[in-house]
Amino acid sequence: MKTIAANYISLFFLLVLFFAAGCHKEDDLNEDEIEIKKNLTDGFCMTSNGEVVLTHNDFEYYDYSAHLIYLKDNMSFVEVFENLGEFTVLANEEEIYSGETWPLYLSSSPHGPIIGTHPSFYSDNIVPIGLMPYLDSLGNFLPDPREDERIVDALKKYNQFHAGLSCEITSVDYVSSTNVIVKLLLKNNDDFNYYYIDPEKTGIGLFHYFTNGLFIRDFSAYEMYGSKTEVVSADPWNSWDLDWLSVINGNESKEITIAYSHFEAVPPGQYKATFEFPGLSFQVSKAEINQDNGLIWLGSLKIQKDITIE
Repeated sequence: MKTIAANYISLFFLLVLFFAAGCHKEDDLNEDEIEIKKNLTDGFCMTSNGEVVLTHNDFEYYDYSAHLIYLKDNMSFVEVFENLGEFTVLANEEEIYSGETWPLYLSSSPHGPIIGTHPSFYSDNIVPIGLMPYLDSLGNFLPDPREDERIVDALKKYNQFHAGLSCEITSVDYVSSTNVIVKLLLKNNDDFNYYYIDPEKTGIGLFHYFTNGLFIRDFSAYEMYGSKTEVVSADPWNSWDLDWLSVINGNESKEITIAYSHFEAVPPGQYKATFEFPGLSFQVSKAEINQDNGLIWLGSLKIQKDITIE
């Protein structure tokens, strides 16, 4: 009986120590941290200035390819995010990365994740999380803290993960400054359809209203060669037309060919070809995103490929 009593006493003291440790841990939190902990959810969340400013209940979905958060009707980018300052992204109550809002009219920018403001280049229902810079001095992609499997898991938990589009440069054929052909492979990573800007429908001039297109770059020598394409502006400047877009079906891949007849002369050598594949942005309102045959894809994709010009 003494052994049983001793065991109960030991168990009692262990429980006391356990709960005391838990209380002590809670006591270590300041008021802001306690308030944040109460309001967090186990989905994708964002905090700033000691407050939870976004939980999974506040947005419809997250496009992982463009890193755009599509807000619900009760949320406003201008009211909530435009003057946020520093922010932290959490997934399942775990801190993943931090960043800050940054006015895009400034010539400088911080290093790391940013929410661009003044303007954001998107409508009021979208929070764009960018990365500055995205290349190192040699032209290689820097690690991207926005791409984290813990974020993917948190988004999938509430069916808020959209994989979006991906794109790659498959080839660059530089014959001469009047004959440059770049081939891209565009892939839809979701099982539903997207509308994308189709250069065959816009023509090369209007397509380059939305992108600077192909650059051939020697990062070690700080040399960059680009297209001399005459850009055709949208009229009015903030308009768009469904006739400019084509549909890429769910899980489909499409080859896109762009031919340049006016390009800068590039000496033979080893280069990196860079390209920004564009989508629409501020032109599209929330009500216009859902079309009869899919969603209009917004954002842009930065891609590159090592090439040799002989």
